[in-house]
Amino acid sequence: MSNGYNLADGTPRYGRRTGPGQNQQPTAVAPRVEEAAIGAAQLGLDTLAAAIDRRLSSSWADAQDPALMALRNENPEELAAARALVKLHLGSQREWRFKAQAIRDKRLAGMMARRKASGRALEVLALRLGLMAALFAPPAFVLATDQDNLLKLLVVGVICVVAALMGGHFLTVRARVPVMPVIRGPWLNELREDIINATLVAVLQNKGMHMDPETAAAGRRGWESIQAAEEATSRLYC
Repeated sequence: MSNGYNLADGTPRYGRRTGPGQNQQPTAVAPRVEEAAIGAAQLGLDTLAAAIDRRLSSSWADAQDPALMALRNENPEELAAARALVKLHLGSQREWRFKAQAIRDKRLAGMMARRKASGRALEVLALRLGLMAALFAPPAFVLATDQDNLLKLLVVGVICVVAALMGGHFLTVRARVPVMPVIRGPWLNELREDIINATLVAVLQNKGMHMDPETAAAGRRGWESIQAAEEATSRLYC
């Protein structure tokens, strides 16, 4: 007897069959369209810097892939959707930097706690305040005693700038805190385009569009490079 849920042979009408002798091939699972965007939103500043360095040193990033560019040009609506999805998770370039900075700060929180516990953070703060006072005092003295002597004021200003650079270097070494990586806007935008490309490929594959493996690989290549950088930098915070 059929109860509406089972077929005549007793197997479920819905869901996966697990009966003997089944020869059905598993279907390929399309990637989640938000995978790259969500992953990118969880990257720290050090990872972004490493991903930029890895991209700059990769031969595939020296020029645009023609097949990938054609894919973008032929699917403007899907490309716009991919851009919107990436912006939803990353925000603007400035907002993305702030998110990455917050993640880096969280990863370094344990180290900063050790510096505070050892008294080093307080020592560096005192040295920093002393340096600021030492830099402000000479120009203030010149202005108070001989403000018409512009040459003297200029010489004192140059000396203070040099002293600030040397003092800043000393304080950085003394603090024993990893140096903040420099993230250049145009290079960060290249990473963003890599994430958009991976999202575009996922959107098209989820819509059932046939795509040759080479083009799909080219679209994911940038995001996979970013993931490799993340795997490497994650070992720094063990």
